Parts: sequence; C-alpha cells; structure tokens
Amino acid sequence: MRVRLFLVSVAFAGSVYFFISNENELNAERETVVVTSPSHQSKSLVINPSIATTVELQRKEQKEAVVNTEVSEQDSLLQEARGQALMTALTSFWKLCNQRHNCDEMLVQQQLMLTERRYQLLRNFPVNQQEELRLMGESFISQNATLADKVANVKAIRELVWGIDARLLFEEQAAYYNYRLSLVESNNLLSQAQNAEEFIQAYNAMLEAQSDDLLSFGLDSEEAKYEEAVRLIPTSILNNEAADIKAKLATQYLTPEKQQDIANRANQVEQQQQEVMSYQQGLYELERTLANERLTTKKMLSDEQWQTYTAGQLYRYRLAFFGA
Repeated sequence: MRVRLFLVSVAFAGSVYFFISNENELNAERETVVVTSPSHQSKSLVINPSIATTVELQRKEQKEAVVNTEVSEQDSLLQEARGQALMTALTSFWKLCNQRHNCDEMLVQQQLMLTERRYQLLRNFPVNQQEELRLMGESFISQNATLADKVANVKAIRELVWGIDARLLFEEQAAYYNYRLSLVESNNLLSQAQNAEEFIQAYNAMLEAQSDDLLSFGLDSEEAKYEEAVRLIPTSILNNEAADIKAKLATQYLTPEKQQDIANRANQVEQQQQEVMSYQQGLYELERTLANERLTTKKMLSDEQWQTYTAGQLYRYRLAFFGA
C-alpha cells in the first residue's frame, strides 16, 4: 500500500513539473514574439514613410519651381508686354491669385513693380472685362451694316471701357481691322485688278506693306498667303482669268505636292458639280414627261393613284442615276 502511494506521489510530482516546464517554455516563446515582432514593425514604420516623404518633397519642390518660373515670366509680361501677350498675362494673374485665394497680397506685390497705369489696368481688369462683355452683348448693330460700321462699334465700346488702355490691349486687333477695311475700299488695287499680273503685283505690295503684322494676321506661312490671295480675287474677274491667277499663286506659294492636292480637290469639286447638274437636268426632264402624261395617258388616274405612280417613277429614276 505504501509503495502504491509512493508511486502515485512520484507520478503526480512529475506531471506538475512537466506542466510548469512547458508553461515556462511557452511564456518564453511569447516573450520572444512580443519583443522581436515590434522591432520589425518599427523598422518598416521608420524606413517607408521616410522614402515617401522625400519623394513628396521633391515633387513639391519641382512644382513650386515651375510655378515660380511661370510667375516670373508673368511679372515680366505685366511690366512690358502689349496686345494679346499682355491680355494673356492679365488673365493668368487673376486665374492664379483666385486659385491661391491671395489676390490682395499679389496685387500689393505687383504695385511695387508696375507703373501706376499698368497697376490700375491690372487691378481693374476683371471688372472692365465683364463690362466690355456686357456692352458687347447689349449692343445692337444690323447684320446689313457695313464692315466699317461694325468695326467702329467695337472700337467705341472698348474705348468707353478701357480708355487709353484700349490701344495697349487691342493694338493687334485694331491693325487687323484696319487691314480688312483697306481691302473693301473703293481705291483698293486688289479690287481694281483686271488680270493675273495686276492682281499678283497688288497682292505682293499689300503683303510688303503689312509685313510687321503678318504673324498676327495668320499670314505667316506660304500656304496661308496663298489661301488669303484666293479669297481676295475680285468677283469681277472672269473665270478663266481667275483660274490663271490661282495657278500663278500656287506656283509662287505652294510646293508641288500641295499644288497636286489642290488640283485633285478642284477636280473632285468639278465632278460633283457636274453630277449635280446632270441629276437636276434629268429630274427636270422626268417632271416634264410626268406633267404631259397626267394630261394624256394617265388622266384617268385618281389623285391617290397618280401620287403612287409619280413616286414610283421618281424612285426608279434615282435608282438608275445613282446605281449607274
């Protein structure tokens, strides 16, 4: 009996020792996990945000450099530019300051750099621009008004709104208006030309006189000069003389490839016109035939029967014409 109790006691003690040993090992493993795992997380939290922050800073610096360059160029234009370049700079200034919500601050900076006249132009630009648009919209001028009347109306509104700055802002447009007006004057040499030689001489003289403004007129390429000349050929010139003018202009301003393209397009247009004329002629003859039939062989048909018959005849004509 004592031996049996001894053996049971030994077994119980061994179990307790085994349990305590295993639990100590498990606790040691848990401690290892708790200690080592955060160390890896700490490294990832330190390294990755650092890289992202550096990249973000570089992008921000690059963006700020671009913006600063644009602002510097804009400042120069506000101080010196005229015409469309100045108009673009004024528009860009107000667009940028509204995006940044610091228009007052930027205006103070510009006041230190600009003359009083240009500063007032900049400061009042949004209000004056809206006023010009309003007056242009309210202005009524007949569609039958002459070009001179239309130009005078535009100039009057701009002078009313912008005062002496109208010339500073719209000098390129004013030059173009004057150019267009010169083309409709009664003493214009282009409109008085009677043949190819006279017209080309007058056109070349006009280009020479307007040489400083050709870029703003959109006449800075040889093809544009050719197209403008073709538009200016007087309607009083006979068709064969007009064709001669176009051929000589093409030789002067266009490459052989462009000349061939124009010739191909002209042939296509001519073919289309001939086709339309042929169709109209055939349709006219069919309508005459139908009118005669209505009075003779088809006079007994009711109105409904006649409409059905004529519709069928027209359908067969179109099918034969376009299917040929």
